[in-house]
Amino acid sequence: MKKCAIITSYIEGNPAKLIEDYRPDCILCADGGYDHARKAGISPHYLIGDFDSLKCEIEPDIKTIIFPPEKDDTDTGLCLQAALDLGCEDILIVGGLGGRFDHALANIQLMAGIADKVKRIAISDEKNYCTILQNGTLHLPREAGRHVSILSLSDISSGVSVTGAKYPLSNYTMSRTFPLGVSNEYADDILVISVKNGTLLVALTQD
Repeated sequence: MKKCAIITSYIEGNPAKLIEDYRPDCILCADGGYDHARKAGISPHYLIGDFDSLKCEIEPDIKTIIFPPEKDDTDTGLCLQAALDLGCEDILIVGGLGGRFDHALANIQLMAGIADKVKRIAISDEKNYCTILQNGTLHLPREAGRHVSILSLSDISSGVSVTGAKYPLSNYTMSRTFPLGVSNEYADDILVISVKNGTLLVALTQD
């Protein structure tokens, strides 16, 4: 399974550490994400965007795909499409959660939009890891100091079950407008989340 890391313009944490265990086959930078990559000693395969936030000079061997500023997609969205075009089935967005709230929310929407096209889509910074679970099951090993939140992105997510948590659920119908699943905790070494019909955002957060 081909893995791709997308480095965004806003990152809380060191991108080199964030992708160290992930070991991507392909690295893309969304516009100013290239500044973070250069600082961390990362050479991406492609630099994509309208280059309105890029500050450093581009190395001559970096492939660039330039878009006009007046466009319908975000730079991260353009990178996601490029990752799909490259045949990647496991995608990690690095950063893109702090800073501007509208961009963070847009990134979550983008993840939900391609969840049925990939094996795994996630977004991560030094304190947060979020992924999309759609009509399936997810096993989460315990991580010290992590809270787990489970929120419905679809209007209704039916058949939601959670085991191995302090607050378990069994065949529950979760609503997009009521965040019942926020801030759960591990009770066992493995926490298991499943949903029969719907799209969930699963967020692991650290104080």
